[in-house]
Amino acid sequence: MPKNNNLDPVKLPMPIRFGEKPDFKFVNDLENINVTLVDYTPFEHLLNYLPGYVNATWADKPQTSFTRKQQLEDIEKALTFKTLPSILETIRFTFRIEGISVQDVTHLIRHRTFSFSAQCTGDRWLSHHTAVVPESIENSPEFLERYKELTEQCRELYADMIDSKQISIMDARLILNKNHDNFYYASASLKDLLGFMRQRLDRQIQPKSDNILAYQMYLAICEVYPIADLDLIDFEHPSFHYIKNARNGHATNLYYPEDNSDKFEWNEDDFIYQGYREDINGTQKPEGATKFETMLDDYKTELEGLKRTAKTWKDLYVSKEELV
Repeated sequence: MPKNNNLDPVKLPMPIRFGEKPDFKFVNDLENINVTLVDYTPFEHLLNYLPGYVNATWADKPQTSFTRKQQLEDIEKALTFKTLPSILETIRFTFRIEGISVQDVTHLIRHRTFSFSAQCTGDRWLSHHTAVVPESIENSPEFLERYKELTEQCRELYADMIDSKQISIMDARLILNKNHDNFYYASASLKDLLGFMRQRLDRQIQPKSDNILAYQMYLAICEVYPIADLDLIDFEHPSFHYIKNARNGHATNLYYPEDNSDKFEWNEDDFIYQGYREDINGTQKPEGATKFETMLDDYKTELEGLKRTAKTWKDLYVSKEELV
């Protein structure tokens, strides 16, 4: 078809930012992560259909009426893999995950059973994105200054190349660091989420940012489902992969085993760093707890509160007569 400049130009879905100089801030990478549960299968729906689903194998005809006690018992059995596990595939959660670095994105999207909607890099300007900084670099003034300078230089070159209008956003983005933050939507069944969280809360192999994602996801689920008292996720779960492989020559041993994973004999020289993960925290690390340790303590406290709430809710939901 011929060119027709009499047509009204299409309004593009993103801002056009030619001529804008990069304007952004540096923040701690862990404190920048924010997980929000935006949609989920309502718990009331589980009460209605789950007992019939998990008991169908033995039923002469579909069951549609259950006592409150049986509803809760069957839900607990399903969540603890004591009945048909396929029911967990019908329970879905969708999260908005904000503030993660490009490196964190690569870990997230490895889970191919999730569905994603990505904040992409080639369809819009990235000049103003927040830059995240690990605590160890924050605690190293001589490296922090260089870290910031190089990030600023990369952003400036990125903007200058785009402003030339001879280099596309698609090409210019290759100069950017991995430290600009992103948001993603991630949707998954409860079955897949449990697997993801159990893998990513590993403190021996996974990065701290993965741990924070797992903690926040689980707490978000426990906010809307009264299941915290079932201990489906243990924040102090041992790193069994690390335990099994640390001495076989086929593992990237970074740090000494923490208390929850110190279940094998080891040599200090087995590891890349002769120290525990929280010890490797910069050249001028302050006294006291690290940011990660403080956040983990806060999450544990929140989880204990949710456990009490879950027990109270169940006591109120099931009458004394039905408990007999």
